[in-house]
Amino acid sequence: MPNTAPARKALRGILLLIFSICLLSAVAPALAPAVHHPLDGLTPDEYWSVYGILQSSGKLEEKTIFASVLLHEPPKAEVLAWKEGMPVPRQADVVLYNDGKSWEALVNITTGKIDSWRQLKDAQAPITETEAHSFDDVIYHDPQLLAALSKRGIKDLRQVTCFVSPAGYVGLPEQTAGRRIGWGSCIDATGAKSTWDREIPGIFFLIDMTEKKIIRFSDDGAAPMHASSSLFDADGGTALPGTQPIVVSQPNGPSFRLENGEVRWQHWRFRFRLDARLGPVLNQVAWDDRGKLRSVLYEGSLAELYVPYMDPTEAWNSHVFLDAGEYFTSSGSGGILKPLQPGIDCPAQATYFSATFAHDNGAPWVRPMTACLFERTSGDPAWRHWDEDTSAVYGRPSRELVFRTVATVSNYDYLVDWRFEQDGSINVAVGATGILEVKTVADRRADEPRTAAIAATDPDGNPVEFGQLVAPGTDGVDHDHYFSFRLDLDVDGPTNSLMVDHLVPYKLPENSPGRKWIWAMKPEMLHSEDQAKLNVSMDHPSMWRFASESRKNSLGQPTSFEIMPGETGISLIPPTEWPQKRAGFSEHTLWVTPYDASQRYASGTYVWGTKGEDSLPEWVKQKRSIMNTDIVAWYTVGFHHVPRPEDWPQMPIMWHSFSLRPFQFLDNNPTMDLPMQP
Repeated sequence: MPNTAPARKALRGILLLIFSICLLSAVAPALAPAVHHPLDGLTPDEYWSVYGILQSSGKLEEKTIFASVLLHEPPKAEVLAWKEGMPVPRQADVVLYNDGKSWEALVNITTGKIDSWRQLKDAQAPITETEAHSFDDVIYHDPQLLAALSKRGIKDLRQVTCFVSPAGYVGLPEQTAGRRIGWGSCIDATGAKSTWDREIPGIFFLIDMTEKKIIRFSDDGAAPMHASSSLFDADGGTALPGTQPIVVSQPNGPSFRLENGEVRWQHWRFRFRLDARLGPVLNQVAWDDRGKLRSVLYEGSLAELYVPYMDPTEAWNSHVFLDAGEYFTSSGSGGILKPLQPGIDCPAQATYFSATFAHDNGAPWVRPMTACLFERTSGDPAWRHWDEDTSAVYGRPSRELVFRTVATVSNYDYLVDWRFEQDGSINVAVGATGILEVKTVADRRADEPRTAAIAATDPDGNPVEFGQLVAPGTDGVDHDHYFSFRLDLDVDGPTNSLMVDHLVPYKLPENSPGRKWIWAMKPEMLHSEDQAKLNVSMDHPSMWRFASESRKNSLGQPTSFEIMPGETGISLIPPTEWPQKRAGFSEHTLWVTPYDASQRYASGTYVWGTKGEDSLPEWVKQKRSIMNTDIVAWYTVGFHHVPRPEDWPQMPIMWHSFSLRPFQFLDNNPTMDLPMQP
C-alpha cells in the first residue's frame, strides 16, 4: 500500500462524508436496497439489525469500534439449492475492537441472535479511521519528534501531519505476541499545493497502539526538501490542435437487463455485490447455451493486494502492505471502493450502482456511484477472413460488457474490470494509476553518481538501485504490486479437475523427411494441491484448464475453461522473509485448492498481527486432493514497478489482465452469427 496518512486527510474525509450524506438525502427516495438472493450485499436495514443485536446482547461499550461488518455467505450447497421464493438466510461477520482487544462475532440477522462470539487471541482487527486518529496528542507532544522537527527548522506544527499505519509482522523485537504496533512518519505541508512529496525525510517511529506511546524513535538526518512538484491541472487543459470530439451514445438505452439483481446480457448471466473488503464480488456466472444455463464461475473476487517497497532504510522497507486485509476500513474516507466520475472512470451513458458499508460506529451509509456497467465496442472484429475465391472480406464486429469499480488505497487507484465477451471469454483486468510514493533525496548534477539514498553496491561491488529520480530531489521508490484473485470455477457444475497441458518438443523418427522436430501437447492431471503451484514459463509453456468430470461436448471432449495468463510477475523475495510469509501467494502465478468456505482470503482472514499461518502456502501443505471435486483457482496478477519521470506527478494507467476462456466448452464459435453492426 502507498503512504497512508489518515490524519492528513481527516478534513477531506469529513467534507466528503458531508457531501455523501447530502447526496444520499437527495437520492434516497430512489434507492430501494432489497435482498433477492442469499449472496446479495447487506442492506442499510440489515446493518442496523446487526448493530441492534450486538447492542441488546451487551457486546457494545462506549469506545467499541466496528472494524468490519461483512456478509457471511451461506454454505455453497444451500445457495446452489436455493430457488426464488424460498427464505433467504442472512448472517454477518463482524469484527469489533475496543481498548486493545479484538472480538469476532457471527450475527444472525434472520433469527436476531449472535451465533458465535470469541476474542481474537492470536490476531487483530484491521485499523479504522477512528483508531488512526487517536494518537495525535501522543505524537505531537513527543520530545524526540519535536527535537527532530526543530533541527529541520520546523517549529510551526499547524502544517505538520504525522500518521500511523499498521506494522505488519516483520520480526521487529517490539512485535511481541499480541502487541499492536504501528509505524509512523510526518509530512510538512508548509508552502505546498500538494503533500504527496512532502514527507519529512529521516524521521521514523514505532508506536504501541494499545498503550498509545512511542516506543522507538529514529532520525537518520535531514535532506533538503525541494519545491513541491506533485501538481496537475485539476480542471483539464486545452485540447491539442486538430482534436475533434468523439461521441458515444446509446439513445435506446443499454442492451443488458437487470432482474432481481441478476445481469442478463447476450449469453451471459451473473450476479454481483460490492464488498467493503474485496470490492466487486461476482456470483453464479453462467452461459445461456440455447436456453440451457451452464455454470462457469460460482464466485470471483479479489482475495488480497500486496505492495512491498524496496528501499534499504527502515523507514521505507517497513512499507509492506496487505491492503485488502489491513486497510480496507481505513482507506481514505471509509471503504476501499471509491465513487466513480462519469466521463472519466466510465462512459457517461453507463449504469451506476451504489454500495452500502458500515461506519466504524456501526451505522450504515451508502456510497453512490460505486460501480458501473456499460457496453462498448473497440472497433476490433470478433473474427474476419478475406476469401480469395470471392475477393471479399467476411467477418463480424464485436462488443463487450464491462463491470468496473475503482479501489483507492491512499495514493494508488486501482481500476478492476470484469469484461464479458461475446466469444464466451471473461477478461479480468487491473489498471494501476494514481500517485507514486516518493521520498526526498539530496539533489545531484546529471554527471554525478547516484546518491546512497537510492543506490548502493552489492557484495561483489556492482552498483544497484532502489529507485529512480522522477523530479529534482524526488525519488520514486521501486516496489511491487500483487493482486490475488480467487476464482471458484464451477465448469458445468462444481465437480472439476485441473488439467495442465504441457507443450513439449517432440522429435520425429529419424527416417522422417524434412523436419526433425515439432511440438506436442502432453496433458497431465494434477492430483493434489501441493502439485498445483504453477508459474508462467517461456521455456516450458503450458495451458491450465478446469475440466468438468460429468459433461462432454458434441465431440466427446470434457468441457473446460482455460485460465489464460497475461503479462504478470512473481515475487523476487525469498519465502524466508516475514513479509513474504504473510503474502506467500505472490510466489506463484496459479494455485489450486479444494473448496473450503473458510479459505476466502489469500493471506488469511486476519492479516495484522499474524505471521502467515493462515495463508495459501500453509493450506496447500495439507496435500488435499483436487481431482474430481470442487476446486478453487487463485491467480496472481503481479508486476514490478520501477518508477519513471513519465509516472510523475500522476501515473498513466497501466493495465494487467488475464482471461477465462472456454476450451471445448462450446461446440463451435458463438460469434459466427453476430449481426453486421456491433
